[in-house]
Amino acid sequence: MAGTDPQRFIPEGTDFHYDEFPFYWLVRLHALYTQELERVLKRLNTGIPQRRVLLILRRHGIVSVSTLATHVIIKPSTLTRILQRMREDGLIEMRTNAEDGRVTDVLITAEGEALATRIEQATHRIFVRGYQGLSADDLERLMETLRHMATNLSEH
Repeated sequence: MAGTDPQRFIPEGTDFHYDEFPFYWLVRLHALYTQELERVLKRLNTGIPQRRVLLILRRHGIVSVSTLATHVIIKPSTLTRILQRMREDGLIEMRTNAEDGRVTDVLITAEGEALATRIEQATHRIFVRGYQGLSADDLERLMETLRHMATNLSEH
């Protein structure tokens, strides 16, 4: 692929083929990943947003709703409704930040920790299957490329 004209990967290009379009594969991969996660998480009576929330809280401890929305990739208003249900289910606690009363902090409960453990165990095979045949170097290059593309699209 060295020396390939990057215009080939632009949809308006004359040599464009959708099956060689990186964004086609990103969307397709995301759809397959989402379908698999939903299938597995349904057995645990939970969903992808709840999984994201629990895993972020598990790794970072107490997190503000706005920071959580950024990491979970959900609009704050949508996330607030999800968090309220999770609080009602005993998976998280929400409290006013001690330093700034306008900020709501979220933390995982013991029940949330237990569900996060079950989620990680149940979804482990999805990742193993997805990475099959890829070396650590392959995955590092992929991550570097995806980060680069995300940075490109984030720059205004």
